[in-house]
Amino acid sequence: MGRLKAGSPEQVVWRARLVLGCLALVALCFQQAPGKILADTRIELTAAPGRFLSRALHLWDPHTAFGQVQSDAFGYLLPIGPFHWLLNALSVPDWITQRLWWSLVLCVAFLGIWKLCNVLEYGVPWTRFAVALLYALVPRVFGEFPIEVWPMAMAPWIMVPLVSPRARSGWWRASWSALAFALIGGADPVAGAATLVVPAIWLVSHHKLKLALGWLGFVVAVSIWWLAPLALLLKYGDAPPGPRWLPVIGVVLGLPLALTAAHYLRRLANLSVSRGVNRRVVPAVVACLAVAAAAPVVLLRPDGASAAIPGHWNAAAAWLDDQSAPGSVLVLSSTTEPLAALVKRPMAALTDDMERRVDSGVGDQTLRQELTRDGVRYVVVRNDLEDTLAIHESLADAGIGRVAYFGPGGRTRIAYPSVEIYDVGATTPGRLIPRSRLVAVDGTADDVPTVVTALGGSGGAVLRSDAAGKVDGLPLIETDVSKPVDEQPSAVVLRTQQIGRSGCLHVGARALCNQEQATPAAENGLSRTVQLPQAASYELRGTALPKDGDVLERLLPVQDAITATASSRAVTAPEGRPGAAVDRDPGTSWLADPDDPKPSLTLKLPVAKDVRGLRFQSDTYLDGSRPAEVMLHFDGGVPIRFTVDADGYVRFATRHVRTIKIDFTATKPLQDARRSPVGVTEVVVLGADELRKAVDPDRRVPTYCGSGPAVRIDGVPARTQVTASTRDVLQRRTVSFKLCGATSVALRSGSHHVEVLAGGGFVPIETTLIKAGFGDVSVTPVQGVDVWRPNPAELTVEVPDADDQSVLAVAQNYNEGWEAYDSTGQKLTPIRIGGWQQGWVLPAGPEQVVTASFMPARSYRAGLLLGLVTLLAVLAVAVFFPKRRTGRSIRR
Repeated sequence: MGRLKAGSPEQVVWRARLVLGCLALVALCFQQAPGKILADTRIELTAAPGRFLSRALHLWDPHTAFGQVQSDAFGYLLPIGPFHWLLNALSVPDWITQRLWWSLVLCVAFLGIWKLCNVLEYGVPWTRFAVALLYALVPRVFGEFPIEVWPMAMAPWIMVPLVSPRARSGWWRASWSALAFALIGGADPVAGAATLVVPAIWLVSHHKLKLALGWLGFVVAVSIWWLAPLALLLKYGDAPPGPRWLPVIGVVLGLPLALTAAHYLRRLANLSVSRGVNRRVVPAVVACLAVAAAAPVVLLRPDGASAAIPGHWNAAAAWLDDQSAPGSVLVLSSTTEPLAALVKRPMAALTDDMERRVDSGVGDQTLRQELTRDGVRYVVVRNDLEDTLAIHESLADAGIGRVAYFGPGGRTRIAYPSVEIYDVGATTPGRLIPRSRLVAVDGTADDVPTVVTALGGSGGAVLRSDAAGKVDGLPLIETDVSKPVDEQPSAVVLRTQQIGRSGCLHVGARALCNQEQATPAAENGLSRTVQLPQAASYELRGTALPKDGDVLERLLPVQDAITATASSRAVTAPEGRPGAAVDRDPGTSWLADPDDPKPSLTLKLPVAKDVRGLRFQSDTYLDGSRPAEVMLHFDGGVPIRFTVDADGYVRFATRHVRTIKIDFTATKPLQDARRSPVGVTEVVVLGADELRKAVDPDRRVPTYCGSGPAVRIDGVPARTQVTASTRDVLQRRTVSFKLCGATSVALRSGSHHVEVLAGGGFVPIETTLIKAGFGDVSVTPVQGVDVWRPNPAELTVEVPDADDQSVLAVAQNYNEGWEAYDSTGQKLTPIRIGGWQQGWVLPAGPEQVVTASFMPARSYRAGLLLGLVTLLAVLAVAVFFPKRRTGRSIRR
């Protein structure tokens, strides 16, 4: 059977069936997680489509990740973005907008295959209908996002004008096919380009070369609006994410397979009838395939679906936008979050170095200084999806306090609010760094924060490669010590790449211990080979962390107090030591090893006492089972079984004892019935509880030569001493160390092997060799400057007067497309600050105004405008050019 005749009863019937097919696809889309928003690659399209499209009109986006070139936002300007914007303007609920877009995608695919098969006369109506339905359903199953399926949905419509049997001019065919291609948009350029493969092969194989050339010209014309931005993106920005090849392959193979299926299903049905098989068998099998294709959509529940963007995110965004203090927002989360789509304040990006610091649970002024230099004012912690204990401890140790919180308690051990906002403190989006406070770092961008902090924390740094030819003669700071150097370094900064994380993390004074949260350090100290072109004297100093183990714990016992030993322990951190059960500190607790079959705890009194009972106390958040039954050994005697009552008491007749061994023979499981080791926060000894003495957290750890990490330079040992308090030891805070006596060492020219290894209970994480007298030359401060942005592609900075050459640093990503001019119109030399920040070299002079522009932005807007003009021109050709061929038309 060929094409259905217009107006025939059969055509009317099949049109009704097509409507029913579309309604079935719409129902399929709406039945999936009704009332909930599904995860998508662009949450901005759902949350704030107008703001998203507005940003897409600019090549430079100052709002995202310290400012960056737009990734692929321009590709959504047609048709996906306007579709979402219109429904948003009509106040259509977000989840309905999502389902309507999916419905449009599937119906376009369904009707496109039906139309193409009908035009080419492939199959019969029922096979065309079945294949069209399968063509729409199968990509829905394998395509996670509609943007991946949309090119495949539009692919048949690109073919239809080219193969139409009606008398049409080549201009008409090429223009309408190109317009169908234009509706794919540029969000997925690879998949979009893949839709051209089948039409191109068809044109060439049918020897329609003139039509092919005209068609290709029109395709380019309707694509300029996204091709020009894509070219600028590839030149000035990062390459867009690589395509998912499954949808691309589906675009290339989908049409041929669908046409083949429509053709051979008819033959198969005819063959089955000729062999005596009921004529309904093949259609029934095809119907089963359609049901099977739809089943995953019906049965599977999508991950990450939510009824709406939670209100606490909107509240957090509103709070941030209401603050007048300048500075960007950094979200400390490894998951996708909606704040970037809701907040107007610029967003920061989590650098690798910063991520290592906050995940370690060790915060110090380095973290706060790094955030301040990066222009970050507020830090947002998301607690509703992940355990954030380490992040909270890092922020607390760095002195960064919480100023606002929103939402219910999250699914973490401590019921933190869903979203918390922390205030880093005063910062500015720009800095004026005098040349005298600038150093050149021979290393990576991740080395810069450690270098700046090691040198006092108040200066600035550029990578040596970035400074070359722009600000020569800066003091050299070596971090990449593996290669020979041609210049005498003013300092050598050695650091460990990963300091690891303790099994005990802190919430205030409370230690929450679990061996699963511990991560190992990259190395147990520092061992480096340092190259020096000339002889010089260097002072050695550094920072270290308390190292879990017996050496460290020998610093903690209190004289004339009860001591404790145990059969095992769950964590090596001092907060989980056996002695934590008798230190009067409710923030520390002893936990047995989960694999210990017979856990026991032995208490030893300094003198024999009359004891009449014990009481076991457990912190609410202790990750261990509570004692239910114990066997007590008094001074090594015969064990006696006791039951622990509801209040944790074990009472017995008064005994004059010095040693009590406690075997834990039965426990009360935690509320969630998880397998957990026995643990106690405190064991109160009734009758001798005055011997349970607290550790003074402010007591200074004994400082003596040799108390710090062990240093060897070329095999020659040098002793160090550390400055620390007991609180530093218990809460794993960074401490400083230095050489004993003479603080400098004389080093000859050539290669030197420097070892700074764990010692005295401390492991070094950073060591600095600094040339004597370096860093004491200038007192000129680094000044903060305000940055105004009249539009995303321009900024203005009012710079104070400077007596010496300076560098103007703006807290945004460096990009060679930015050009700056001083008040006289002189172009400034660009320079990358700290390995990533935008900067310019400023000569000495009076107060002035510096203006900067992102020059490619003009080409970007011009490309969008030109693309709009050419798109409208092709549309005009399609609408107004005669449909029938003329002598001037492109021949078929």
